[in-house]
Order: sequence, then C-alpha cells, then structure tokens
Amino acid sequence: KQWYQRRVRGMDLDIVMRVTEVSGLAPDRSRFLLCMLSCFPLALIFSVLLHPYRVGSPVRHFFQLSVGLAFCYFCFKLQVLLLLLNTSVCYLLLLVCSPSKVHIAVFAWAISFMSVSHIYRMYTDYNGYTLDFTGPTMIITMKVTSLACSVFDGLARKPEDLSNDQSKLAVRSVPGVVEYFSYTFCFTSILSGPTFNFNDYQAFISGSDLIKADGQKRSMFGGLVPCLIKFSTAVFFISLTFLLPYNFEPFFDDEWRNSQPWWYVTSYLYLVSFLTRCNYYFAWILADSVSNLSGFGFNGVDENGREQWNKITNVYPCRTECSSSLKLLIDNWNVGTASWLRRVCYERSPISPTNMTYLLSATWHGFYPGYYGCFLSMSFFLLTSRKLRRVVRPLFLRSAPVKVFYDVLTTVCSLILINFASMQLCLLSLKRITTLYRYFYCLPYIICGILFLFCPKPKVKTQ
Repeated sequence: KQWYQRRVRGMDLDIVMRVTEVSGLAPDRSRFLLCMLSCFPLALIFSVLLHPYRVGSPVRHFFQLSVGLAFCYFCFKLQVLLLLLNTSVCYLLLLVCSPSKVHIAVFAWAISFMSVSHIYRMYTDYNGYTLDFTGPTMIITMKVTSLACSVFDGLARKPEDLSNDQSKLAVRSVPGVVEYFSYTFCFTSILSGPTFNFNDYQAFISGSDLIKADGQKRSMFGGLVPCLIKFSTAVFFISLTFLLPYNFEPFFDDEWRNSQPWWYVTSYLYLVSFLTRCNYYFAWILADSVSNLSGFGFNGVDENGREQWNKITNVYPCRTECSSSLKLLIDNWNVGTASWLRRVCYERSPISPTNMTYLLSATWHGFYPGYYGCFLSMSFFLLTSRKLRRVVRPLFLRSAPVKVFYDVLTTVCSLILINFASMQLCLLSLKRITTLYRYFYCLPYIICGILFLFCPKPKVKTQ
C-alpha cells in the first residue's frame, strides 16, 4: 500500500499536475483530456492487433471493458464503484424481470439512480462544472434503457407489431456478462459518448459490419482517414475556446451590463453561447474520431461508392449553426441522445409524447432550473415554428430569390431562439436565468406567443 501511494499514485498526480500547468485546465479536465488522448493509441492497438480478423469477440470485449474501467478509475477514483453498482443492478433486472416488464424496471432504476446522482452533484458543487461520475452515469442510462427496450421488443412483442427500426434493434436474448459490461463501459464512449445500440456494438465487435455485400472483407484501416479529419475538426473547435476565452460572468456584473450598449451585450452573449457549444463539438467529435480509429462507425457506402463513417456521429456543427429551421437544428445536435429519446420515450409514451420527451430530456440533464427553462423553451419555440412554417413558407416558394431570403431569415431566427434557450442550459440557476429574462424583457416568449395565438390555421386543400 505504501509503495502504491508513493509510486503509482504519485506518478498519477505528477502527470495530471504537469498537464494542468501546460494547458491551464482544472485537474478534473486534465484527467479527462489525458484519457481522451490515450484513446488514440489504444484504439489503434484495438483496430490492428485486436482486429476481428485476428482475435475472437471475447478478447475484444475484455479489452473494451478493462480500458473503460481503468479510465473511470483514473478520472473518478472510487466513484467507479457507483458506476458498477448501477450497471450491475440493471443487469440483474434484465435477468430476473419478465420480458414484458423489463424495460419499465430498468428505466425506473436507471432514471432514479441518475436523478440521485444529479441531486448529489447539486449538493456538493452547485453551479459548478466539475467532472464527476454523473457524466458516465448519463451515458450508461441511455445504454441500459435502450438495451432493455430492445430486449422487450425482441422477447415480449410480436414481430408484426414492431416498426422497421424496432425490428432491426430488437435483442432476442439477454447478453452475457462480459458482453453487457463491455457495452456499457466501452472505452471510446464511456467519458463523453456517443451512445449507440447494442446490436450495432455487437456487429462492431464481431466485425460483421465490415463485410461487403459480396462477402469480401474491408480494410482494417478504413476508419483512419475519417479519424484524422474529425480529429482536425475537434482541434479547431477547442482552439477557438483558447483563443477567445470569454464566459458569461461579465453579464452578471451590473456595472458592466448597464454600461454597454444593448447590441454589444447581445453579441457578447451569443458569442459565448457559441464558444460553449465549441466545447461540446470538441468532446463529441473527438470521441467520434476515436471510435472510427477503433473501427466503429462504418455506415455503408453512398451512391458514389464512398465509405460512410457516421453511424455514431453525435453532432454536425455546420448543419447546427446554419440550420434554416429549429427542427433541422435539433436533428443535428446531440444526435445520439435525440435518437435515444425518440426510441425510449417518444415512440412508447402513452400520453403527450412530445412533452414527455422534453421532460425526460430535462431530467436526464439534471435538476437545475436552467435545464427545464431551456427544454420547455425549445418545446414552445418548436411548436410555434411548426405552426408558422405551414402558413408562411408556401408564400416564399414562388421564386428562387424569395426562397433564399426566406431561408436566410429562418436561419437567423433559429439561431436567435436556440442561443436564447441554450444560454439557460449554461446559466443553470434560477437567479441567473431570471437576469437573462429581465434583460431581454422576455421578448422571445412574447413574440412567439403572439405568433402562436394569432397565426391562422393553414388552408387544407380538398380533392
């Protein structure tokens, strides 16, 4: 024990402190960065030395599980035991519960455990951004609940009652222990996602997703070029946050806020909102690049015969920042979580699927008022935009220049609304988001409310 404390733990702290000094990041973020960078050589080893053409699935499962647990211990120390407790209980529920009730039982436990984790985080680090076990807990929650729903679809429902997507993702038997824990602790996704379904993960581990239609095997280096492109993109976005180290704090200084013109404060807030998204772009794209390097993410070929490596891509930055509608913007942001919400909640909720989905999304993020303000705002903005689009859009389809003007206008409006909503996601506390409301006089809500109430219903064409 003394040797461990002197050598291993001392070396651990020394490496973390050096990275902290060089990067200027907090120790918890330095640990995260070290793990994400370590993923690249480990993913290369996994894709070459442990390729499915060379070793069997059990070896690949064990490697994924071992490295994932090591990363969790390095970042969160003994909190990794809480992650093991959560996943172990979910696995026991998969084994003992009736197939017709297993998705309800696993969902109830996973959401309850995650909710307690969020409350603990709020109690110990209110308004803070310290990285702890709640991050992996959120990812594990998506994985185990989607697996439980797939088991329910595969064992308790008739094939004719399933949609094409549900039939494709249905799991016909409960996975083995190593398969299950390898899926939940996959080292390329345990820290920052993305999430994915169990059948796609099994195809990746076995190598069946790399077999061509004619039976030939694809190159083991197919994901190298997509990895390099995505890695460069991730570096670009994180570089912006270092070059423009702005945050929301000046906005809450009354003297600064009142001394600046309205357009400057608004521009500053929107810039900071964009820079905040850059951190997510960095983490998600970096995780996607690591997954591609390990061989995960192949999604067939396009009409030109080019390989597509976007099966588990979690964000499309250009589409997000330049979407001409809120619907397109939401579809290209946090894609994995959106798919999970649709498959687990929207398609299965017996009452008000849209509202229940936004409620689950807010609960999944946590219990800060800012989360609920953000997602309730998004729900309201989306309903308004849908109603308005049905009436207004046909008026702008008469000529190409007019349609271009409409697309530009809707893109600007979408960015204004999404930035206003996402600011609440970052501000967290009720006091801070109230300051935001007061400064803008709740104009986004007032304008959208007027449009929603007085927008005429679209005319229905009769045969």
